[in-house]
Amino acid sequence: MTRPRQCWFCAGETTAARHDRVVGLHRDVESSPTWYLGVRTTWQSISVRVPRCERCHGGHTIARSTLAVAIAAPIAYAAGGELDALLGILPSTPSEKVRSVIWAAVACLPALVWIATRQAWLPWRRLAPRPLRHARSHPAVQRLREDGWRYRPGPFPHWRNAKDPDLDHLSGPSARPRRILGCVTGLLGLASIVVTVVLYLRDSELAALFLVIAFGLFFLSSKIDPEV
Repeated sequence: MTRPRQCWFCAGETTAARHDRVVGLHRDVESSPTWYLGVRTTWQSISVRVPRCERCHGGHTIARSTLAVAIAAPIAYAAGGELDALLGILPSTPSEKVRSVIWAAVACLPALVWIATRQAWLPWRRLAPRPLRHARSHPAVQRLREDGWRYRPGPFPHWRNAKDPDLDHLSGPSARPRRILGCVTGLLGLASIVVTVVLYLRDSELAALFLVIAFGLFFLSSKIDPEV
């Protein structure tokens, strides 16, 4: 039986290690030129498991989802042509400007919801009382920081989610289909971004739809790929 541990975010008890927050750190970054006129970068990396309960894991997922919507909403608003009408770039009637103002207020609502969710201001028990960045203040992480380790699993532009120190659940053939499906979903999201740019340049209202689809595919890819 797994020994109960204290969740770092809410001080509750947790036994499931799959909900832990994995914090990646790196140090000893060395860059050297290669024969094909590139740069080869090497570094040391380490991961720390920060105890987290199921409730806080779900709350952090909700916060990340609202952040994605908060970013996508203003972009979709601008891609739909409403921002041009609001700023007077496109000719519009007074009623159309009023409509643009209303849609601008609607596009800002997800950002307010994200702030309230991240700060746990909403009276909903499924939200985490502390944000995800609180994991960096864990004593194990701070001890590594004192030894010269830096935040993130690798230097820029090699930032990725930290690898789980216990990779047993990723071994075997079962992880490969998920990895392939996650990669395909991410490529579809990238293709949707390209389509969004093309439609926006052609002043098509479908640009907003493809933008939302792209963010949805990227979010889905992060949930499918076992290495993300």
